[in-house]
Amino acid sequence: MSSIQQRPPLSHDEEYRYAKLAMEWYGWGSPIGLGILLVALAAAAVLVRVAVYGL
Repeated sequence: MSSIQQRPPLSHDEEYRYAKLAMEWYGWGSPIGLGILLVALAAAAVLVRVAVYGL
């Protein structure tokens, strides 16, 4: 048996705590979310520039 199958199930409070931590890391306020947002804004700026001034 693997170590995952040997662990006892989490309590409701533990599940809530881990879910909250996951949402904090992967939400828009996280480093990952902010990085994606920055790349999307830069791409939008390039597309607007190309649309206005051409290549």
